[in-house]
Amino acid sequence: MKTTFRKILNLILSIGLVLQFSSCSKTVTMTRLVPAAVSVSPEIQKIVIVDRTKPQNEVINVIEGLITGELPFEVRNSIEATLSSLQQTLNTSPRYQVVRANQRLTGGMFGQIFPHPLDWYTIERLCAEYQADAVLVLENFNADFVTTEQEKLIKKSVGEGTNARTVEVKGIGVEGIANVSAGFRLYDPFQKSIIDQQRFQKTNTWSAEAETKTQALALLIAKAEATRIVGELAGAGYATKIAPMYVDVDRGFFPKSKTHPAVAEGARYAEVDQWEQAIQTWESALPNADEKTGGMLLYNIAVGYEVLGSLDLAKDWAGRAYTEYGLKKAKNYVRTLDQEIQNANLLNQQLQNN
Repeated sequence: MKTTFRKILNLILSIGLVLQFSSCSKTVTMTRLVPAAVSVSPEIQKIVIVDRTKPQNEVINVIEGLITGELPFEVRNSIEATLSSLQQTLNTSPRYQVVRANQRLTGGMFGQIFPHPLDWYTIERLCAEYQADAVLVLENFNADFVTTEQEKLIKKSVGEGTNARTVEVKGIGVEGIANVSAGFRLYDPFQKSIIDQQRFQKTNTWSAEAETKTQALALLIAKAEATRIVGELAGAGYATKIAPMYVDVDRGFFPKSKTHPAVAEGARYAEVDQWEQAIQTWESALPNADEKTGGMLLYNIAVGYEVLGSLDLAKDWAGRAYTEYGLKKAKNYVRTLDQEIQNANLLNQQLQNN
């Protein structure tokens, strides 16, 4: 059954609202579903994830790992973290059903170059076995962890009790940089085409310091743990490219006016999530508002309609705040809403069969 556009707007705009306050501003935070960077055919509803990093020759693979300093079991842990994170992140989106294949296909654990694409017989067989509509393959994978060191002054506590003090002494600072490179392909058996192919890279840095190098390295994150964490980042990062994801969007609005109490009154309704009453309060105050307050009221009404899921109405009211009262921030808000409307239309296309 197709989801109507109105239901989509309600889904993306009314999932979660949080208000943040300060003495000079108020902000509403909306949890919103944003479209994916890559639009996938609505016919594809279920994806099977496949690991294609099995080395063609285990002995050569071990030798290569020893040369590069990456032990096979460490890389395998990173691969598993990448695939698990990919699946878990995809499952947070309403776009697909996701299943993980049991088998591991031959590719390359330490590979930097994409292997030849899988043949369509294999893709169709995988889809049939897992009752899936498309195959998402981790084609190759590479992970490394590099450490550097430098001399530096570090702080050290000496003495005890009332005699305790902090002094600077010569020491060593070490830095560990973990990098993961994961190559993904998304296969469409219906069109016999590769929807997307990308090498997704993630890097993270950790540091530690102590009086000696040995002590500093002992405090630094372990290589296996570092590449596991970065692998998770890579898997989650690629998932956000092909599936709509929930994000938090902040909108600020005016909390009060020096000349009209209705601005603050409406803001109090918004504070307790009574946005319809807030809008009514702000609208009723428009006939008696001065120029500055009028712009505030119209702008706040626009925010209220966006919170309620009416992007077109929000744009109309924001436009009035600029054209009738010259509120400059309303002009930028109109542009933002134009983009949100485009995103909502694209999201509707991406979710039309859900």
